Amino acid sequence: MSVKEAALKWGISERRVRVLCEEGRVDGVVRTSWAWNIPFDAPKPSDGRTLRHMKNLDLRLGRMEFSRFEEQKEIIRTSDPTSLRATYHALLPKMILGLFRLEGISIEGTELAILYSQSFLPNLSFETQLVALNMRSLLNRMLTSIGLGSIQGNANPKMSEQRLHYYYGQLLQGLDDAPPAYEERIVIQEGKRYPIPHQMELLFIQYEQEWRCLHPVVRSLFLFGELMRIRPFGHYDWFIASLAFSEEMLKGGYLPTLLESEDIDEFRSALLLTNSKGNYQNLLVLIEQQQMRAVSRLTVRSVEGTSSFAGFSD
Repeated sequence: MSVKEAALKWGISERRVRVLCEEGRVDGVVRTSWAWNIPFDAPKPSDGRTLRHMKNLDLRLGRMEFSRFEEQKEIIRTSDPTSLRATYHALLPKMILGLFRLEGISIEGTELAILYSQSFLPNLSFETQLVALNMRSLLNRMLTSIGLGSIQGNANPKMSEQRLHYYYGQLLQGLDDAPPAYEERIVIQEGKRYPIPHQMELLFIQYEQEWRCLHPVVRSLFLFGELMRIRPFGHYDWFIASLAFSEEMLKGGYLPTLLESEDIDEFRSALLLTNSKGNYQNLLVLIEQQQMRAVSRLTVRSVEGTSSFAGFSD
């Protein structure tokens, strides 16, 4: 809704609504050009109510500017498929290396490069190598099935608990043939005790309802952050959450720029804010920077590809 509509709904002046938007106190507000777009169900800020997960954890959007994301999306949309595919594949080793380090598993970039050149590494555990190969395979198939920009896909999967179980089973394929199951653990949140299945059920109720109209990047981040707060499987949760994030970003028309290995400390600090205070602002900034960096590489590849054919023009 517009500023005028929000003012009428909340019983305050249009000027006050604009001030609240500028201060980042309106949940889900998006600025496009000069206008503020406010979710119709956004609560009146003075009420002190914000978007809540399970009625007791704030997920604060604050003021978010998505014009840069939209600019990057347009570049992605109009890029040639060869350059886009190369840029996507170049992101994967850096992301996977960062995920291993977040999981506390020691692996070097050179080792991952050797493994991906189809060479077995005797100094790395069989499990680590298989997870690395399975993760890359999942992300490669994700691009083929969902598509991105000029790369046409043939699937539009719906994120769900069943989808996460599928990813977990595929990630551990060749290691664990048992059906994927949540860890038997109680999550204590603000003094309340929640079994993991209950938390996951409520998470996807919120995903399908309150988050449906959010910007794709916000929806991707909320899903990732909440999965990392719950840690449903207790093992390789970083990988599963990143697969969910990547799928949502692709469906939204963006590259899955979650993290690179050199940004781990900053990424971890930003994620702590989402867990402790529900504040996703810093994490959003990091994702924006990663997206712009990846798209700049895409632009370079597109220019180089064009230049290589310049000599053949009439």
